[in-house]
Amino acid sequence: MKKRLFASLMALALAVGSLSGCGGSSDSSSNGGGNEQTGAEGDTYSWKMALNSTAGDNAYDTAAVFAEKVDELTNGRVKVELYGGASLGSTSEVLEGLSYGVADIICESVGTLATFTPLANIDAMPYVYSGYDHFMKVWYSDLGQEMKDTIGEASGFKLMGATFRGPRIVTSTKEMHNVEDFKGFKLRAPNLEMYLKTWQWMGAAPTPMAMNETYTALQQGTVSGQENPMADSMNYAFDEVCKYWIKTNHVYSCNLFIMDADYFKSLPEDIQHAVTEAAEYAGKEISAKQLEKEAAAEAKLVEEGCTVIDVDNDAFKAHFDGFADENFPDLKDWTDRIKAMDEGK
Repeated sequence: MKKRLFASLMALALAVGSLSGCGGSSDSSSNGGGNEQTGAEGDTYSWKMALNSTAGDNAYDTAAVFAEKVDELTNGRVKVELYGGASLGSTSEVLEGLSYGVADIICESVGTLATFTPLANIDAMPYVYSGYDHFMKVWYSDLGQEMKDTIGEASGFKLMGATFRGPRIVTSTKEMHNVEDFKGFKLRAPNLEMYLKTWQWMGAAPTPMAMNETYTALQQGTVSGQENPMADSMNYAFDEVCKYWIKTNHVYSCNLFIMDADYFKSLPEDIQHAVTEAAEYAGKEISAKQLEKEAAAEAKLVEEGCTVIDVDNDAFKAHFDGFADENFPDLKDWTDRIKAMDEGK
């Protein structure tokens, strides 16, 4: 219902815009304005890439590599302009409006599609990956493609590529080492069902909150911590308000490229292939660099006098036995298959 209402409002706004001479791009080969015309061989494309972040962030850097690579692969037929800092709207607004030209493509985590299909919750399933190699093996395998295709078909999007974001860890104003320490712990968490249930399972008190409000909330003691990949947490300057950095490594989230499925299918096959290849190239390149960023972030934290705490991840993992069965039975098969691909078991 929400999506249909938004679509109707967007269609009305675009119609009014065209009557007043203020409509979107007149390029018939772009998606601007909800154009449904099938692209022809030789057409050129100017796309808007929506991003929440700015340069230096995992998603933004992945998008920058993608834009350069797709330009190269198409001999300049596809030009992608990056719109960072949520300048085209929030993630939910952009996703709702992709088919109406709010943007042509977005780079975001799989989990942001959970409002379209609960299958996207697999992105934040806790303790299913053992590390970088396991993550990359899954997402660049037949299973990874199956997850992208199934989630995409259920939500109306085309999903491409896969970027390692680094494991999510907890930054805290108090020292913690084990599962029991998290009981009653109030932390900022994304307002997504999987994250909320994860921390509730730990006995913590997850508090949904916008990221731009979290720093102040930590300063004022409204919350005592937050959770994100280490490098991302450094970008938000949480090292200034959190002395303790606990390597729970509870979630390995995946950034990828998202396009409206119908629009993607309307593109010539050579453009489709180029976009897919560029997405995978960008995902692999930034994934490798993310490892370096995580190591550099940890070294800087130690230098600044913050305490980085290695916890017993096996104990945390054991605590989550039965979590998928009880809370997300529809994801149990994928969860088991992901775990089965861990060569380090």
